[in-house]
Amino acid sequence: GGAYLVDDGQTCLLWLHAQVSPNLLEDLFGSSHGSLQSLDPFLSQLPVLETHLNCQARNILAYWASLRGSKALTVQLARQGLDGAEFEFARLLVEDRNGEAQSYVDWLVHVHRGIQLELAGQRNKGDGSEGNGIAGLRAMGW
Repeated sequence: GGAYLVDDGQTCLLWLHAQVSPNLLEDLFGSSHGSLQSLDPFLSQLPVLETHLNCQARNILAYWASLRGSKALTVQLARQGLDGAEFEFARLLVEDRNGEAQSYVDWLVHVHRGIQLELAGQRNKGDGSEGNGIAGLRAMGW
């Protein structure tokens, strides 16, 4: 599991996966925080620690705060399976537009349908061992 920071200009959420590494939690929040349950759900800022990860995360937050023109940025925890803020986090996620091309999932569905149609067509022909299948592959006889 991992951790993600999301900022929509009003809300900054730190989403933490239910199986996030205890090392990541300790680097971000301190050595006394090795589990999601040990984190204060009302935390509004990252603590200042001398770990590389903590420093990087605070630098990102400081940069976002400077873009907003504010002195500080409030961070809300969204711990998977523990906080209601995880639903807000999910709402903020959008799929990137890629020139109106298919997403990877859409492409997989397209390939799966093509395979199903190909197999159905081969079965209807009876033998199923003749001819080429999708992308020049020989269809297997089921």
